[in-house]
Amino acid sequence: MLENYPSIKETNKILKDAQNGSICSLQQFSKKYPEHHWSAIRYDTTGDTILHIAARSGHVNIIHFLMDISDVFTVDCKNNDDKTALHEACQFARLDVCTLLLKAGADANALKRADWTPLMLACTKIVGDTNYKIVELLLKHGALVNCRNKDGWTSLHIICREGESNILHLLVKHGSDLNSKTKNGRTCLHIAALHGHLNIVEALLKGGVDVNGKDNCGNSPLHEAILSGNTDISKFLIDNEADVHCKNNSDYGLLHLASSRSNIETVRFVLDDLKWNINERNSSGLTALHCAGRNNNMDVYRYLIEKGADEMVLDDFKRKPSDYLPR
Repeated sequence: MLENYPSIKETNKILKDAQNGSICSLQQFSKKYPEHHWSAIRYDTTGDTILHIAARSGHVNIIHFLMDISDVFTVDCKNNDDKTALHEACQFARLDVCTLLLKAGADANALKRADWTPLMLACTKIVGDTNYKIVELLLKHGALVNCRNKDGWTSLHIICREGESNILHLLVKHGSDLNSKTKNGRTCLHIAALHGHLNIVEALLKGGVDVNGKDNCGNSPLHEAILSGNTDISKFLIDNEADVHCKNNSDYGLLHLASSRSNIETVRFVLDDLKWNINERNSSGLTALHCAGRNNNMDVYRYLIEKGADEMVLDDFKRKPSDYLPR
């Protein structure tokens, strides 16, 4: 009956207090409604329970209280995104909460929506050495290092994006596959090169990752470094036998790719350091100047002309580079 269940006002008060770390309204709830389990109190929009909120906010006192008032501690209850409290604690780097939840039997391999595990979330938003300790803790409790989310990313791919080499070494020590690929064919090296993490690139190459591996678009790690304007990584990859003449599935070489972005320094690097032919055409007849025009990169467009790019060359569609400029 309605009178035997907390009102919306009472429920919202309990949830708000949980966010602030207060157990007063929780104590009142447990006395007034002893027949109702706390896990039934949740936000309609998110499905977050008191436990989710406490885990996210780091309120260990509330979690202890929930354990004390429950005959059965539903440690793996899920919200509308299928996240457990452990997911929340890992995502927000709450080491004390992770320790408590795992001790209480939380599933270290629970899957939230899109197949993210707690370990994957622990590899995001790095906060000092806290994430390392959480990853170490999860691994001790049986976290699987090579689980993949719906996009084919493992925890190792994620940590290569974040650039944390200590966690990378820890994951590899526990069996992470350095050569695993995402669903779009990217290796950890592609990801590290794209995001500018030279320390990760060095570690991966020492581990034997293929420097010239291609993703589903035909891009190599060197292509990714060029696209993101990371010349230091580009130089390092080239020093470690990256193929400077490699083309992707669109038959774009390094200068085409560099000119597709608005980073003049990368274009200068390809032209001056690598001695690239400025008027080289791909299989569709496109030059770097066409690419700059198509992407409205006017600074690069003008720079290429200053360096001697041919403004009159036609691609296979009989278009000059200027024909691609916005009118």
